[in-house]
Amino acid sequence: MRANILIFLLFLAGGLSSALAQDVPVSPEGEEEVIALNFDFSVFPLDRADWSGIFYAPKGDPQDKVEELRFNPHERTFGFSYNGPTPFRIYRKSLSPEGEEIYTTVGEIELEPTREDLILFFSLDRGANSSGPYRIQDMVDSKETFPEDSIVFFNSTGATFFGLLGEERFTLKPGSSRPIDVSDFFENPAPIALVIKDGNNIRKVLVNKINFSPDRRTLMIIRPPASGTSLRVRTQRLTEFLGSQSPSGDSGA
Repeated sequence: MRANILIFLLFLAGGLSSALAQDVPVSPEGEEEVIALNFDFSVFPLDRADWSGIFYAPKGDPQDKVEELRFNPHERTFGFSYNGPTPFRIYRKSLSPEGEEIYTTVGEIELEPTREDLILFFSLDRGANSSGPYRIQDMVDSKETFPEDSIVFFNSTGATFFGLLGEERFTLKPGSSRPIDVSDFFENPAPIALVIKDGNNIRKVLVNKINFSPDRRTLMIIRPPASGTSLRVRTQRLTEFLGSQSPSGDSGA
């Protein structure tokens, strides 16, 4: 494994790049582009925050109907549907000076038209306190993007990593990765390594081994380092059994 990582680091010497921010699409008049959406989704929190009292409007209008989102830091929460315009928004409820109930937007995400299930990841926006505002990221949850006997990485950072799982190399840009088949590792743990470019140097940010079992799929969440001076990323592993049991999660790689 050490020889593989050394060869891999030399191979990557000129190949790493930083992620570029994406612009939000707008109409020629500068107004929000409205696209009809119709999808089911689950939610998962990425940060420690106040995840109670957050609502969404299933049809896009909080004056019509709202539903509270339920968050679990150990597994994603299912059972939500949305049929409305983009952007998808979340709200907190309060009272106006006149005593009327109002809904204040505390997060939103532009989404392309889809009828596939989504996973929506929630984190604190830059400079936010525990009550928001929040950043929302999405991932398609389908048999093609997240199949059985696979691992998918969700990179919640703004950096691009290059990785090695067993003998397979992969690029990990912000957002979700392609699924990687893990059926060869049911008997023995799979070695994993992630590296990043730090100036002119290549730095290891993760080295570990992962156990896999049949009839499951694994979502590995990559979070930023705990401090600004560290290069060691934080991870959380969510393992889901594709049978009659409920999905479950566990922390750590």
